[in-house]
Amino acid sequence: MIVETDDPDLLVQIRAIFASLLDDKDWWDTLSEEEKRKIEQGQLDLEKGHVAPYEAIKVKVKNRL
Repeated sequence: MIVETDDPDLLVQIRAIFASLLDDKDWWDTLSEEEKRKIEQGQLDLEKGHVAPYEAIKVKVKNRL
């Protein structure tokens, strides 16, 4: 699938994943500040119980497509 894609954004992300596997850096340090903020917000939402069942999300996404 990697060989068949022409999506430059996807290729950059894949390259970063491979680089992180070869490096001793913590993966967290490779994330942008925005990505870190979104992960932290997701963790807070989870702790507060602000979650939705997987099936409900599937239906919502399917209706948008």
